[in-house]
Amino acid sequence: MGKRVSSFKKRTVTRWVLSYLFATLIPLVMVLIASIVTIYMNSSSMTYSNQITSSYAQSSFQDVMDKINEIKAEIVVDDDFDLVRPSKDLSEFTSLELYYRTSSIRRLEQSSSIIDHLFLFSPRYDWFISGENWGSISYIDFGSPRLSNALGDFKNLEAWGVGSEIWDVYMYDVSDNKILILLPMTYARSTNQNDLCVGAVVSKTDIFPSDIDENHDVIIYSERRDCVVYSQSGNVPVGVRSESLAPLLPGTTTNLNGFMASVGENMTLGLKCIVMMDRSLYFHNYYLLIELLGAVIFVTLAFGVLFASRIAKRDWVHYSNAAKASGVDLANVPSGANTYAPFVSSVQDLKVQQAELSDVISRQNASIIESSVKKLLDGDVSVTKESLEALGFSLVSDAFYVVIASSTSTDVGQYLQSKDPSALRIPFDSEYGKSFIVNTKVIDESQYVDTFMNLQKEGILDSFSVSLLHYGLESIRDCFIEAISVHEYQKDHDIPFLSYSALASTTRQNAYQFTLEENMMLQKAIKEGDAERAKAVMNKVIDRNRENGVSPKTLRFLLFSISGTIIRTINSLDDRFSEAVPEMNFPPILQSQNFQKSLAGVEEIIDSSCYSIAAVQAQYSDSTSETYQIYREVLGYIHENCSNPMMNVSSVADHFDISIAYLSRIFKKYHGINISEYITSYRLDKAKELLADGKMLNDVVNECGFGSLRTFMRVFKSVEGITPGQYKTSVTKEN
Repeated sequence: MGKRVSSFKKRTVTRWVLSYLFATLIPLVMVLIASIVTIYMNSSSMTYSNQITSSYAQSSFQDVMDKINEIKAEIVVDDDFDLVRPSKDLSEFTSLELYYRTSSIRRLEQSSSIIDHLFLFSPRYDWFISGENWGSISYIDFGSPRLSNALGDFKNLEAWGVGSEIWDVYMYDVSDNKILILLPMTYARSTNQNDLCVGAVVSKTDIFPSDIDENHDVIIYSERRDCVVYSQSGNVPVGVRSESLAPLLPGTTTNLNGFMASVGENMTLGLKCIVMMDRSLYFHNYYLLIELLGAVIFVTLAFGVLFASRIAKRDWVHYSNAAKASGVDLANVPSGANTYAPFVSSVQDLKVQQAELSDVISRQNASIIESSVKKLLDGDVSVTKESLEALGFSLVSDAFYVVIASSTSTDVGQYLQSKDPSALRIPFDSEYGKSFIVNTKVIDESQYVDTFMNLQKEGILDSFSVSLLHYGLESIRDCFIEAISVHEYQKDHDIPFLSYSALASTTRQNAYQFTLEENMMLQKAIKEGDAERAKAVMNKVIDRNRENGVSPKTLRFLLFSISGTIIRTINSLDDRFSEAVPEMNFPPILQSQNFQKSLAGVEEIIDSSCYSIAAVQAQYSDSTSETYQIYREVLGYIHENCSNPMMNVSSVADHFDISIAYLSRIFKKYHGINISEYITSYRLDKAKELLADGKMLNDVVNECGFGSLRTFMRVFKSVEGITPGQYKTSVTKEN
């Protein structure tokens, strides 16, 4: 018989141990398998993503190169530059001739928003002409000393392996976000000893996609020279042939020594745009996870059997004790191969589970009670007598009042309970001290007042603020506001004990005074943008009414009236202020629980509004001048002709027969931004309106003057961060 029991125990404990191990290992194994599958799926996804990134980078790079080639073509066919090409020294020109060519270069430079700086230079004869100045190459700066250093090094032609002629594209980093692109006037080898080149400084964000992170590298490879022209990270040597990159074909993706290399499909001047991604860095976290899971599984197998055996033996003791207590004879348990004894918790385990469940229920009840009290204080009528009774609060009457009290020597709740044992008290947290909603059977007003007079005589409490007696759950909000008003009045006048009925008899006025003269003074200060004077007028009115005995509740109505004056004053101003003054969000003054916070909120709005008004007044102080009239006419011209893709800063200046520099200076003075930025911004705003109305992309491109869908997509994505199609979809869902 003993062997039978021993055999049953062995089988049961063994199965418990296996169940514990499986319960621990199966989730880990599933996570390990999921990680391996995720790596495989992400590898395919990242290959496709890298191909898309490469095509996008190639497209962006081609846009920039096409624009530079367009400008170079204009220089080639422009008669103004005929004298420049064969020149060996700038001394061959007069200053007037150089200034004239400088102006022509500046015009070409400003015709494109992509190019920051444009210049012609001859590295062989050490001279340059830009849109700003001319002279030796060492004088070139454009805010980047690295630019002049790069051009100075380029004078040593042999060092770059180009022999005695310049016949390809060169690229250099001249700052953290700027790139210098050098193009020869011709790509064909010739006997021209001048080697005249075009230099253009452009932003990196215009060439390379902004979503390329530190795990990627963009490489420009020249098939004409069979070498690397540019490496965004600087990790790939420039000017030398790469045995691994040279054979790559456009539109392909290849793994190269732990890197994923994708080549764009389009070709520009024999240049390949290659995007390389470090696979090991990208999948580093997955590899660490697999290694960690493998180590955890090994440790679990090594030590899990020992721990599971000890736990199973302890559980067997509980099981056998529970079996004996319930009258089960383990000796008669069948010994079939498939017999399995279910686990029976001991009485102690059940007690622990019951205690944990009770704790969870208590926390949930506390959260529900807190939410119900907040609704009552906010005047929410959704809280009913039945819902309070479900939470354990059985109302004793329809009479309510709110108490705010403090004491350093006794528990406030217990003390108040001893004075009115039949009352129901619901405590809640507030910033003023111990607070209670009291539901009392005392409905006689005189008896209610006498109770609080006795509290003052006993001197147990340090401070005591109480509202009037109100009736109905919906009146608790009024009780709370009255208690707060009493508490604030006590702080201002150093009165420890006070009821709202006593406060009403103490204050001499129930109406505030806000004279017409004070109203006009406040309006005048706001219109002039004088925040300090406006706040001084407001505080003087409030202080005078407080000194005259106006109740705290009435002071809230006074602050509400002052806020109305501020709103009406700002709304009455000229239209130009409506765009400059920030949106006013006054605090809910009548519902606010703290008068000083409401007052500070109104003062903050006065500060921000007056600051904006003063700034606009200063900006428009010369609105009758000739320059302001030009600004207004230019603004109207831009609005009327934004659908014309040929409209740019140069065409606007030509229309008004003024220089580009003069036009830019006037526009920025009155509008605060560059005119080119405004044209782009206005077109984008109009495009978003048309997209929201359901217009097709091609129609939006034509009506907003973007010229091509590709340009529209690029500009929209760079400014808004999403594509036009994504924007249209999101707006449609919102509508």
